Amino acid sequence: MSDSSHASPVTPPVLAGVGFISAALLMTELALTRIFSVTMYYHFAFLAISIALFGLSASGVYVFLARGRLSGHTPRVLLAWHALAYALVTTVSLALLVRLRVGLNYSVENLLLMLAIYALAALPFFAGGAVITLAISRLAGRINLVYAVDLLGASAGCLLLLPLLDRLGAPGVVLSTAVLGATAATCFAAPPMRRRVATIAAVLVALPWAAHLSGLAPFDVTETKGHAG
Repeated sequence: MSDSSHASPVTPPVLAGVGFISAALLMTELALTRIFSVTMYYHFAFLAISIALFGLSASGVYVFLARGRLSGHTPRVLLAWHALAYALVTTVSLALLVRLRVGLNYSVENLLLMLAIYALAALPFFAGGAVITLAISRLAGRINLVYAVDLLGASAGCLLLLPLLDRLGAPGVVLSTAVLGATAATCFAAPPMRRRVATIAAVLVALPWAAHLSGLAPFDVTETKGHAG
């Protein structure tokens, strides 16, 4: 799926952006296991793994099906806007996920709630997966570097998770991944569009964190195992 007509040099900022997104995806997946074990029940924590695989796979299908439309944009533009989308959907999904209550009894309502949880939790992996897919496919000329940074970023995300969980909690970790996504978008943006992307990224990061630290607690878990907290 590489497109030589839109070849883009694999610069250090672009590689850094790939690493940030890869770290963010791993941190999100692992943080969701903690959130699901609290908001639902422990045996639902495994959902985070299947949700991540679903979102990443769906992003690959999306990039393939939309290849004609996407080919009209340079790789750095595509990477920047999809990284911003990751930052946005991550915060929105988190705010909704911590407020959904699902009981153990079988009912149509609980089934629909589970489907909603699955879809919401998959959105960050869809957006972030699109970034990784686009990087691998559109920067295939230096696939060795891109893939190496992808793996390094994932490793760094796993190492960062434990101290961040202790200090920020699982919702705080997910908000931190939105910061990584916004930072990645700024790294991806070419100089002519960097200021605009950086401004949007700053807003996407500042608003959720301001709300989180203000005492409004929009990202705190309010539903614990089917019961209001």
